[in-house]
Amino acid sequence: MLRAYILLVIAAGATLLFILRPALTSGTLTSAAFFLLLSLVAEMLPVPLPNQEATISVGFVVVYASILLFGPRTGAWIAALGTIRPKDLALMRTKPYIVLFNRALLGICGGLSGLVFLAAGGVPYQEGGSGALLPAILAGLAYISVNTILMVGVMALGSKTPPLRIFLENFRWMFPNLVVFEPLGIMLARVYLKQGPSVAALFVVPLFVARYSFQLYAKMRAAYVETLSTLTALLDAKDPSTLGHSQRVAHYATEIGRKMQLDYRELDLLRYVGILHDIGKIGIRDAILKKPGKFTAEEYEEMKRHPVIGASIISGIRTLGKASSWVKHHHERYDGLGFPDHLCDGDIPLGARIIAVADSLDAITSRRVYKPAMSWDVAIDEVQRCSGTQFDPEVVRVFVSISDTLRPSELAEAEVGEANRQVAAARGGQKA
Repeated sequence: MLRAYILLVIAAGATLLFILRPALTSGTLTSAAFFLLLSLVAEMLPVPLPNQEATISVGFVVVYASILLFGPRTGAWIAALGTIRPKDLALMRTKPYIVLFNRALLGICGGLSGLVFLAAGGVPYQEGGSGALLPAILAGLAYISVNTILMVGVMALGSKTPPLRIFLENFRWMFPNLVVFEPLGIMLARVYLKQGPSVAALFVVPLFVARYSFQLYAKMRAAYVETLSTLTALLDAKDPSTLGHSQRVAHYATEIGRKMQLDYRELDLLRYVGILHDIGKIGIRDAILKKPGKFTAEEYEEMKRHPVIGASIISGIRTLGKASSWVKHHHERYDGLGFPDHLCDGDIPLGARIIAVADSLDAITSRRVYKPAMSWDVAIDEVQRCSGTQFDPEVVRVFVSISDTLRPSELAEAEVGEANRQVAAARGGQKA
């Protein structure tokens, strides 16, 4: 499916570029060459998208200005050729069909943007256009929209991730920022006409400032998740038997939340809370965390403090907002018999109810010092058995509906089975 999509975009781009072959005069050729060079400079420092191997650049401003100046024919070719990056020329690093796909995709964006500009009544600036604002704005929106749609498509197919998730995680922050850059593109085109290339070249400076702001956002987002993961690494170091538990809980909870059609903000919170839900165990004594047998009443009371400790730890993180209450109440029960506040039913925050299912699911399927790991099917049965008592029935229903997509690989389940057999053998040897 992915290969067919790539070939389709390449074919469509090649066809459109062939139809929009430019007829350049000597004067227009010089201007087009300037914008081609300026675009190549802007493409030299792309910014990685969060959670993906794809990148973006601020070359949009230059390409957009060339569309307004020259129209769809020259604009489409500058979009296709002016966005070549150094790595594209190193064919040992980038597969040729990927280079062709990117050229075709951006050629489509440039061509369709220019055609929208003409259809809306715009006239290329070098042909005496008056610089009407509405056609220019619509052309910019067309370029950004087509680019986003085509990129979301290839990234969704490549990662087997829902397109909406790709958009929310990688493009929702970028889209409005690029729209804001439209006035900069319009200004670049007008300055070039009135002041010439020497003054227009100064626009490279704000482009690199814009690139820096994109890069900062991408780095801050990555650093934020890494910081949260580092906190859980401290817990993993204290109790190695829980290694990877938080990441799996975050994954299960996010997928359940997505199926329940929570908005992207709450999905982000579910991911973060999944990572941090047990952080309060840092405040629990090692002797209790690593105890292989049943807790005494006193030990159990101390263990029950970890959600409160965890909520206290993250309550000072402003960006997590209400997430601290999700951490605090992820051990509440639907029937009111949980802890720390004996909440029940809808009084328990939805995020906490989702984390509760995800947490128990992974606990059942993981080996701990006090128990062997159970199979995925046993875990599903156990979660369903506790529906309406320990767990929210609606959350359980949603989990069961997507349980096959969350199921660990056969290899992972085989490894769990082998680990359990080794534990059983060791115990048998000790008894002997």
